[in-house]
Amino acid sequence: MSENRFLLPGEMAWLREPSQITTLLGSCIAVCLVDPVRGAGGMNHFMVPDLRTAGGMPPGKVGESAIDGLIQLARMAGSAPGDLVAEVHGGGAVVGPLGGGTGQLDIGQRNIACARARLAHHGIRVRHEDVGGSEARRIALETATGRVEARRIPRPADPAAGGTTARRAARVLVVDDSPVVRQLLVKAISASGDLAVDGEAGDPFEARERILERAPDVLCLDLIMPNLDGLSFLRRIMQFKPIPTVVVSTIAKAGSAMRDKVMAAGAHAAIDKEDLGLYQGGDGCQRLLLPALRAAARSRPTPPGAPAGNGV
Repeated sequence: MSENRFLLPGEMAWLREPSQITTLLGSCIAVCLVDPVRGAGGMNHFMVPDLRTAGGMPPGKVGESAIDGLIQLARMAGSAPGDLVAEVHGGGAVVGPLGGGTGQLDIGQRNIACARARLAHHGIRVRHEDVGGSEARRIALETATGRVEARRIPRPADPAAGGTTARRAARVLVVDDSPVVRQLLVKAISASGDLAVDGEAGDPFEARERILERAPDVLCLDLIMPNLDGLSFLRRIMQFKPIPTVVVSTIAKAGSAMRDKVMAAGAHAAIDKEDLGLYQGGDGCQRLLLPALRAAARSRPTPPGAPAGNGV
């Protein structure tokens, strides 16, 4: 398999080499197109059905233009509409962290109707639909075989129910590529009494699914990781689903350009991992990390330069 591509809202891809394209959906729609003869395929991820609803969104987030754009990518790669078959996924009545963030109660149904109408307009047969309902979905397309796997994601507990007050410990997702560091951080957080570890992730790809499946209250995020660096992941998650984040990294030292970058990207705090003394008893966790995580859990992050509310 040559590539593993994950789509955020508004993105699309058409790949001719054996690859996997994945995305996560709430009220949004993913149209999967497959050319069975050429072993190629593609996917988009749109949020609203038409320009009337878009409110200035870029074309990739608007169903009418996103479907036309994906078909155009297929044409450029040598696949005519008559060569293609389609699947339509998503459009759930999802609220909370996995919702679409559009404020439209019927947005999922309108997205479904848009996908059906636009594909019919182009004469593309829909071989399968998995739409509606009240749960989010993880969609994975294998371009070589044309197989699409759709997995339902159980609705997470709403963090707003009970807040992060004394009635419920604030839940922390620990993201670090080192199993030893994760173990030490988990130990310190678990011993705090008012914070709880809600999972671990070894890289950003694993972290994004934990975030969307479990909706933790806070991220404890490393920067040097495989597959995608922590700064890039922070920037994407703050646009995709803002979550209070404490960066813990040896390259986020006080006064460094990297610390400035992570704070500008939306981090609540940045801590030099060396200051925690993880291998010398971890006293710095009590002084630095735990207070930062508590403060982050009480905060309401917004993506830099944009209002909160973007969803999947």
